[in-house]
Amino acid sequence: MSDTHAERPGTAPAVDLSKFYEIFFEAANENATQMEQMLLDLDLAAASDEDLNGIFRCAHSIKGGAATFGFADVAELTHQMETLLDKLRRHELNVTPPMVDVLLQAGDALKAQLARHQGNGADPTDTTGWLRDIRALVEGQAAPPAAAPVAAPAPM
Repeated sequence: MSDTHAERPGTAPAVDLSKFYEIFFEAANENATQMEQMLLDLDLAAASDEDLNGIFRCAHSIKGGAATFGFADVAELTHQMETLLDKLRRHELNVTPPMVDVLLQAGDALKAQLARHQGNGADPTDTTGWLRDIRALVEGQAAPPAAAPVAAPAPM
C-alpha cells in the first residue's frame, strides 16, 4: 500500500503557512496604520482610556502575531512600545508630545520591518535608538533627542 503523503509515526503533517503569513501581514499593517492614526488624533491634554487602550491593543496584536511567526525584531519593538503604552493606559505616566513622537517614529520603523519581512528587499531596520528612547520614557526619564526618521516603505 503506497501513500504519497508518507509521514513518520508521531509527526504532524506539514502545514502551508503562506496563507497565515498573508493574514498576519494584512492585520499587522492595518493595526500599524490604525495605531499611527490614533496617536495622531490623541488629545494629549485629556487622553481617554478608550484611546489609550485602543493604541495598546494595536501594538499587542502585532506583537503576538510577530512572535508567533518568528519575527523577533518586530516582536521586540512592539513589546517595548506596548510597555510604554501600558504605563500610559494605567496612568502610571502622563502622555507627552515626546512620547507620541517616539511612538510614531517607532511605528515608522515597525512598518519598515513588516515590509522587509514581506520581501521588499530592504535592509534590516536598526531600531536600537527607538528601543533605547522608549525604555528611557518607560523609566520616566526625559525623552532623548529625536532619532532620525525612517523612510516609509515603498508600496508593493
